Amino acid sequence: MRRDQLPDLGNLDRAMITFERSRNYDIVRRVMTHPQIWPFISDDGSPAHQDYRPAEGEHIWYVLAWDNGEELLGLWMFHPQNAVCWEVHTCLLPCAWGERAYIAARALPEWIWQHTPCRRIVTNVPSSNRLALRFALRAGMTIYGCNKASYLKNGRLCDQLCLGLSKPEEVAVPGAETGRQANEGETDALRAETEARPHRVGV
Repeated sequence: MRRDQLPDLGNLDRAMITFERSRNYDIVRRVMTHPQIWPFISDDGSPAHQDYRPAEGEHIWYVLAWDNGEELLGLWMFHPQNAVCWEVHTCLLPCAWGERAYIAARALPEWIWQHTPCRRIVTNVPSSNRLALRFALRAGMTIYGCNKASYLKNGRLCDQLCLGLSKPEEVAVPGAETGRQANEGETDALRAETEARPHRVGV
């Protein structure tokens, strides 16, 4: 299938992955409401998938990932928290799950650094979604905090782990890494716990 269809992807060549900003909200909606994505990006306050419409505006970036410019892997949604810190949500289609998803995720930050003013990417992962946590960690993000009792899914209130990735040459102000050492043990434990599990992407 091509750009106007949901894809069935075969082998992925690392060099062939490309990214583009999209304002085609029909493609965005179709990806985000895919039956194997929507349950993992929605919560108890979300509409039914058939009623969902993506947020529109120049401040929001929907970044599509393609193989060889033809096969759609999915998208990432970015929205700025401030001028340089952007929050990301991952919506990769089943055809990209597994190592292909990691290849795309590792390639994405460089594209973001080059095409936007973003200098730090952050995301929030519900503590119940260990597969998404494993994906974020293997994609290069690190845990910097925990937002307690902040996500409601199926009537269950759970924490969200806060993860981030900074542009490599950016240097933090001394003292800005407060609490980092305390989080290192937790990060190592989570890495060990999630390392051998199968994986589904949707953050």
